[in-house]
Amino acid sequence: MRPSHGQPFTGLQERVAPLTQHHNDHFADVHAACAAAPHSAAALLPVLLTRALDMHQLTIAMGESIAQLHALASMGKLVGAVHGDGVTRFALVA
Repeated sequence: MRPSHGQPFTGLQERVAPLTQHHNDHFADVHAACAAAPHSAAALLPVLLTRALDMHQLTIAMGESIAQLHALASMGKLVGAVHGDGVTRFALVA
């Protein structure tokens, strides 16, 4: 297997567990935030990331945030609704 940058690496099985835990942690954080109040993908950025981002990183982070919301919605845990300002916000499924 070859990562997107650098040399090939070994130890895929050892890497899968930390990646799975990282995503599960994010699922829990997003779920908790949306339990407190409906959130848009942009509003979740501080929940998912704690450092300042440049424009390129912000674009990638928005994709991650959108993916987290849609994954939780596909699991039946969140539901999105378009609000009066045209922004889709996600909340817990009633």
